[in-house]
Amino acid sequence: MTTSSLDYLPRLPRFDYLEPETISESCALLAKYGGKAKVLAGGTDLLVSMKRKKQSPTYLINLKSIPGLDYIRYSAKGGLRLGALARLWSIASSPIINDKFRLLATAANKIGTPQVRNMGTIGGNVCNAGPSQDSIPALLVLDARLKLVSQQAKRIVPVDQFFIGPFQTALSDSEILTEIEIPAPRPRSEGCYHWLTKKTEVDETLVGVAVLITPDSTGNICEDIKIGLCSVAPTPIRAKRAEVVMRGRAIESSAIEEAAQVAAEETTPRSRADYRRQMTAVLVKRAVNEVLQKIRQTVD
Repeated sequence: MTTSSLDYLPRLPRFDYLEPETISESCALLAKYGGKAKVLAGGTDLLVSMKRKKQSPTYLINLKSIPGLDYIRYSAKGGLRLGALARLWSIASSPIINDKFRLLATAANKIGTPQVRNMGTIGGNVCNAGPSQDSIPALLVLDARLKLVSQQAKRIVPVDQFFIGPFQTALSDSEILTEIEIPAPRPRSEGCYHWLTKKTEVDETLVGVAVLITPDSTGNICEDIKIGLCSVAPTPIRAKRAEVVMRGRAIESSAIEEAAQVAAEETTPRSRADYRRQMTAVLVKRAVNEVLQKIRQTVD
């Protein structure tokens, strides 16, 4: 019988377990313990990291007992609001997200196994800040904003300013991510998420590409495009130079080919660089063509 290395993960290190019942209480605990504390949401990333001795917090602050942080809300005016504890499975299966933000549902459904999606949260996935987190390219192209709360203040951070390095974010030791805000989609916008999986114990994403296109009324001209990439740079990124290539042009094979090559050039993979760049171009072309097909079906 073949057994993966995950079966031999060591025990968790010792820590004090804290279970606040309000956001205010959670912020007070973070302010008190600072960098010695870590917030537990779903636990699917943090607990594994602790077992591998990559993180050793003295205090673990569990947010699961705080009511009302697992919501999924949508309005045409306010857009989509996701509580930080919204489960990945809930996002993947939500009718409103599948209708209005299908690429986010696709990305959420790609993350981990069914067990992981049932436990893992969107807030935890974002705050883990891994270069290959599948939810983040979708949030990048959807112009998501993150609501961060501390004892002293609240602030809103655009998702493209949140990641400052591999597994590093702009979140301070005293802050908690409470909500993800996504504006209502522009008329005629269509998007999708494509990925290539690296065959490991956890099927980590080797290259991930999210594309969101807003065409003109004919469906032939690209009024706007956003391209989000993961697992091809130290942090998830927007391929902004590739977006410039497409913006304002006819959505045709020559423009798509050029944008795909430029997107590949914007990547900075740390390993298997040539292959990752090649597959970035392939997936960008594939994603743009899929979105173009959706747009033309709608226009027709």
